[in-house]
Amino acid sequence: MEKIRVASLFCGCGGMDLGLIGGFSYLGKEYKEHSFEIVYSVDNDPYCSQIYNENFKHKCTIKDVRDIDIASIPDFDLLIGGFPCQSFSISAQNPPRLGFKDERGMLFFEMVKILKERSPRFFIAENVKGLLSANKGKAFPMIMNEFRDAGYKVIYKLLNACDFGVPQKRERVIIVGFRDEKDYRNFHYPLHVKTSDRKVLGDVIMQEADEDEGLFFSERAVAGMLAVREKMNKGRAMSLDEPCNTISAHLAKVSLNSTDPVFMVGERYRRFSTREAARIQSFPDTFKLDVVSSIRQYKAIGNAVPPVMMWHIAKSLQNAIEKSEIVDFKELQSEYPQVIVNREKDIKKGNDLDYEKPVLISLVKNDNVDLFLDGSARIYYTGRKFPSTVALNKLYYFMPYLKKKGIRDLYFIKIARVGSKAEVHPDADANDLRLVFEIEKVQQLFDDYQPVTLKIWNTFTDTILNDLLLLRG
Repeated sequence: MEKIRVASLFCGCGGMDLGLIGGFSYLGKEYKEHSFEIVYSVDNDPYCSQIYNENFKHKCTIKDVRDIDIASIPDFDLLIGGFPCQSFSISAQNPPRLGFKDERGMLFFEMVKILKERSPRFFIAENVKGLLSANKGKAFPMIMNEFRDAGYKVIYKLLNACDFGVPQKRERVIIVGFRDEKDYRNFHYPLHVKTSDRKVLGDVIMQEADEDEGLFFSERAVAGMLAVREKMNKGRAMSLDEPCNTISAHLAKVSLNSTDPVFMVGERYRRFSTREAARIQSFPDTFKLDVVSSIRQYKAIGNAVPPVMMWHIAKSLQNAIEKSEIVDFKELQSEYPQVIVNREKDIKKGNDLDYEKPVLISLVKNDNVDLFLDGSARIYYTGRKFPSTVALNKLYYFMPYLKKKGIRDLYFIKIARVGSKAEVHPDADANDLRLVFEIEKVQQLFDDYQPVTLKIWNTFTDTILNDLLLLRG
């Protein structure tokens, strides 16, 4: 599939963006690259932006979202962001309307404004669990209505990061909006990972951090906590055998007289190092932090979205996009009960090639390679997935792509129809429908096989014959 272009608001140090893009390793597990690319990112915190720009090819703009020239944002398909939520109020109007207590509440409306003006295909909004109960439960329904009024089908779910391989109990509301009904129907929130893939605090604690005396609490601080612990329920050290409690933006000022997560080394209490905090949030160790002070690092990390949790959300969205772009063979068969195209009498060879016609390049499985090597192939079955983005009624030429070789021979698509491999393989499922090409070799287009870039989805890339001839130089 083609890259989905993303505009990222309130991007912070990039937890949401990293999870969306993928292509990183965390605690020995590879999180593969997704088909998303960031084309625009913005945050008003220069320190978070400094960390972001050290880790991403695309650079973050330091700006208040209210100052964005919306028309100047590059074309994008997906808008993401975690808007501030502390300041929502319900205005005393009849009917009541969503308002704000201070200027931070305005930032939500900037996100809605961008959705209304630019109408991207999707959006993902992230927020704290408290958003559901804000203003005695009245704010959230109105927030959802604002998104719907912007033209989106909207769903939400409360997700806990620890259910997705993050060593932290961190509940967040994930709102996803869709312009298209098909995308909406195809999306499902990610399933929880297997128990064996879940992580605990002990998986990310670093013994070398024990050498840093600055991370340990003083005897005076411990004594003060112990004096009130029973009455105030303070000094709750984390178990290394469980996910950590939620970490926050004030990690640098963690106190024993609060509910901040800390843990014990022997009989001593200590706070987390910046790298441990990043690990708790599921940032890979390759993520650069030390371009700003430790206080700024703690703040940026504590405010971030856990990349691993976001990776699973992005994977679900990517699956929905791919499913939306796949031809429904049963639906296609009902539309074209006999054939999609029939050009048996239209075949042209040699100098009569039509150079402005489209060519479909498709991967040949190993058990069919010999037929295409000697040019005797007469039929080709696509895989179970075929993109609806290909103009089926324009199918004309076909070039088989052979693994480790490339493309060479040009075939003519005489007939394109819906069928199944049961036509030639009696053991195959007759209901396992495929797109079938009845083909005839036209000529060898190149002296030898030519390599072309063929990513998974683009094995079905259609192009113009004249474009391919440029490969001959």
